[in-house]
Amino acid sequence: MPEGDTLRRAAEALTPVLEGRVVTDLWFRKLRGYRPRVGDRIHRVDAVGKYLLIEFDRRLVLHTHLGMSGTWRATGLDRPVPRDPRLRVMIETDAGRGLCFAAPEISTHIADVGTSPVDALGPDLSDDEVDIADVVRRSRQTDGDRTLAQLLLDQRVAAGVGNVFKSEALFVAGLHPFERVAGVSDEDLERLWSIAHRQLVANRARPFRVTTGGRDGGRTYVYGRHRLGCRRCDNAIQFSPAGDLTERSSYWCPTCQPKPA
Repeated sequence: MPEGDTLRRAAEALTPVLEGRVVTDLWFRKLRGYRPRVGDRIHRVDAVGKYLLIEFDRRLVLHTHLGMSGTWRATGLDRPVPRDPRLRVMIETDAGRGLCFAAPEISTHIADVGTSPVDALGPDLSDDEVDIADVVRRSRQTDGDRTLAQLLLDQRVAAGVGNVFKSEALFVAGLHPFERVAGVSDEDLERLWSIAHRQLVANRARPFRVTTGGRDGGRTYVYGRHRLGCRRCDNAIQFSPAGDLTERSSYWCPTCQPKPA
């Protein structure tokens, strides 16, 4: 599931193939906005939150959101372009190709004119340095009746957290996913966002996501482990499906994350 760490890894893989190079061929499916052109130079490849950004000449920026199952890959010119119905973007330079699959959002905008989807995002938790105090202030500016599970997924508060890191950060913080924001102290919010930040940064360079540190013989504490024993207390992990209590599914330990009174 693409989250902030996934986009960082994708940007790092695409940078040597695309950044600073001239487009020799390109193809899009369902692109919204102005089209880049063969002969354009690619000035920058970057990731912000869950968006991957590629800037061409004329300050034209391609932005893609990978949704639940989208991916970006870098390939060499010795390999043919795959005949895959999920292919959405192909950008070719003399160094290789960038291929995007199954992204639900593919659009362009002009840089620095206020039309970018990333303009409304909060601080990117995948960055090395994040002003956590600012994230806490943004948290307090939202509806206090929201749950922590909803808050963590609000990219306007802080960008990068998806469903995996949402459940994992809450477990490490010892907070119940359906605790109301108004019932949590600033200290607990600061700790929660700091944990999410550390988890995202720690996973930027890993080939697969790990939140347990690897010492417990598994990659996650609670995510994807419904009915399995908690790695700390051995109680059964609980699960709320998407659309039940919140828009997205949640996992938690009823002992390590006690339900608020």
